[in-house]
Amino acid sequence: MNHEKSLGTVISETKAEVKEFVSTRVQMLKAEITAKVATWKYAVPLLGVALALLLAGWITLTFALVALIRAWFAPSPYAWVWGGLIIAGLYLISAVVVGWFAYSEITAVGVAPARTLEVLKQDQVWIRNEARTA
Repeated sequence: MNHEKSLGTVISETKAEVKEFVSTRVQMLKAEITAKVATWKYAVPLLGVALALLLAGWITLTFALVALIRAWFAPSPYAWVWGGLIIAGLYLISAVVVGWFAYSEITAVGVAPARTLEVLKQDQVWIRNEARTA
């Protein structure tokens, strides 16, 4: 009995396996991208609302703080300037700290589909090993 498969059968099976392999990887990629897009879809508008509210509060708080510091420098004709400079410095320092935190969060999550890329790398190694043993 001859148990060897014909060349056509081997090619047909290989084609089916490759098709299934690619389909699985595309599904993984779509699922990962869909999850990331879903998160961004609700997070970005919320960030916009948060920024608008922050701006309104920031303007009011800024004026109140500048006026308070101006009162401390009251006899000076530059009291408003000193108040504005001190508050601006505090805001700049705060902005750097918050911006650094946001940047570190975004870089930690990343934009690339990390799990899919990792699986594809593993697949590449597996294919190389299979090609060597064949």
